[in-house]
Amino acid sequence: MAAGDVLWKTKLPSTDGNNGWVTVHEGVVLTGSDARAEYKGQPREDRYADQFVTGLNASNGKVMWNFKPDAPVWNFMGSFAGDGTFTFQDYEGKAYRCRVDDGSLIWKNGGFENSWTDGTSLLGPNKVVYAVSNRDSNGGRDAPGDVSAYRLEDGKLLWRTEVPRPPNNLPAIGKLVGLSGLSLVQPIGQQCQQGAPTDVYALDAQSGEVQWIFNGPSQKGRFQAGDGLPEAQAQRTLAGVRPITLPNPWSAPTIDSNGVVFIGSEEGPFYALADKDGDGQVTTAEVSSFDTHACFSGSAAAAIAPGMLVTTSIDAMYVFAH
Repeated sequence: MAAGDVLWKTKLPSTDGNNGWVTVHEGVVLTGSDARAEYKGQPREDRYADQFVTGLNASNGKVMWNFKPDAPVWNFMGSFAGDGTFTFQDYEGKAYRCRVDDGSLIWKNGGFENSWTDGTSLLGPNKVVYAVSNRDSNGGRDAPGDVSAYRLEDGKLLWRTEVPRPPNNLPAIGKLVGLSGLSLVQPIGQQCQQGAPTDVYALDAQSGEVQWIFNGPSQKGRFQAGDGLPEAQAQRTLAGVRPITLPNPWSAPTIDSNGVVFIGSEEGPFYALADKDGDGQVTTAEVSSFDTHACFSGSAAAAIAPGMLVTTSIDAMYVFAH
């Protein structure tokens, strides 16, 4: 790490077709791979996504195994349980638990056939897997979706909560201001659709009960903030990346030790949210924000260190001192 030397490099058919995560634990690197326009063995031109979850040896980069889920994965993130297993979801919202050493399946549950979500599952410290799903492949500003909780041990469904818009983001879990126990923070909304509203929901992590709601901004223009600027598109093209980002409606949320939620909006503001009066609605008086004038990648979560918070929009890094 000190010199930045390349230790190994492994060529895969592809490594995640979008903005997923690469996770490492117990000597294994997890990533989505082999992105193709294919769905359950049939060509699907409108569904370009990773066909496999791949495990690589973290020491030498050798491919250890490939696991093919029932549906492809999108915005993949593997969550390690610390017991030789990991969890993830496919783009239909089906949750999986597999073994780290060989990728073999332990259980799978849930999901909606022929649906699609840009969201990602999360394994909580309470040994519960939280997965998100939509009910069809089209989505839309007022198309409902579901947040589902599965027991890590055996995949049993513990609860399922309907949300009024697509849950197209990774959730976060932690303790929130004024609430006891763990809460699940789930951003929702249909991105890339002018006029579509966005919200953030806090759910009781044990029961799925709604604890509070923040009504975020609607997409004002044809593109999300900063995405349609010609100069920005030119810069991305010169950098060798696609000119238009088309990100999730929100960044990934982060919860600090005081129970405040930090999250970036597709319309540019970076928010600090807390339901201080406990009335179930996070209002303007309970919100702090900083306008970055650019949208956020769905895999970008604010990082917190002593006396410092760092976040990134699609074009800049912002560092805030406590």
